[in-house]
Amino acid sequence: MELGVSVIICCYNSAKRLPQTLKHLAAQQVPANIPWEVIVIDNASTDDTYALASQLWEAENTTAAGFKLLRQPIPGKNHAFNMGVEQAKFEFILTCDDDNWLNPNYIHLAYDIMLADSKIGALGGFGIIEPEQPALLPQAELEKITVHSSQTWATEQHWVYGAGSVYRKSILTNLAANNWQQVTKGRTGTSLICGEDVEFCFIFYLSGYKIIADDRLTFKHFIPHGRQNAAYIAKLSYWMAYTNVLLYSYFAILNQEKKPIERVLKNWLFSTAKAIIKQNILLVLKPFKSASAATHAPLQLKGLGGTFNALRQNSKRIVKHHYHIKNLLTKINSPQQTPTPA
Repeated sequence: MELGVSVIICCYNSAKRLPQTLKHLAAQQVPANIPWEVIVIDNASTDDTYALASQLWEAENTTAAGFKLLRQPIPGKNHAFNMGVEQAKFEFILTCDDDNWLNPNYIHLAYDIMLADSKIGALGGFGIIEPEQPALLPQAELEKITVHSSQTWATEQHWVYGAGSVYRKSILTNLAANNWQQVTKGRTGTSLICGEDVEFCFIFYLSGYKIIADDRLTFKHFIPHGRQNAAYIAKLSYWMAYTNVLLYSYFAILNQEKKPIERVLKNWLFSTAKAIIKQNILLVLKPFKSASAATHAPLQLKGLGGTFNALRQNSKRIVKHHYHIKNLLTKINSPQQTPTPA
């Protein structure tokens, strides 16, 4: 695999967000000896993302990096990302969301960090919240909407958020060759289902690679007015809880769960149902003592709803996926199957 950085931007109706994202990429200060490229994938957009992306990059007059513009008609971020990986020329895959503004040294520094340690499978950065002005929510509420700040949990919990993250293409290629199936699907259209970034990290870690974050990799995470509202926070709470259930096929392995996964999921469904009933009763009978409590309780109920529906709809699939991962790890962690890092 050729050393270098392939920046992948998966887009769905990104016309309003792309200008600043591409402008920050064009401003990257990358030494001439580090090859890099930008790959924009239009994922079934209904606006003019595809035409605009090309115009924007040409306007930046940047010749230091290659540029590819692709169309993925199948809705779903995973489909777009996988297309980007297939088309990527270089070993280091940098995931740049359409609302991420990378600081000028990001690509250079990410390359140096990944090159210095061949056992790093995933590298995360430090997101800085950049709300569209005037901000419609206080900072504490904005932090519920998007990833941000130092990822102090990365080495112990074995995951980093996808925005600004860097992966090794050789690992992804090896997983694909061994028929790795993801349980998460990524966001589709306006759906907020997520978790594909965490799933990448979990399978990388279980395959023997490090998951780290570096606070020197800073970027701004733009939050448009359309996401600065209580309805968006509630929707996100639901889908984050939903995704957490899907990822239990990995949690059971990471936590060395001794009980059969079928029993764990069944008990989880039962306890969640009881929690929902209890929370609904409290909402009716017990007055809130503060404004924050009045806000938190409905969000908690949304999260419980996401958990319950994910368990009800996906328990059999999670069980099947769990055994798929266990069999896959046995295969890829054998001496014959371990890939040689670039």
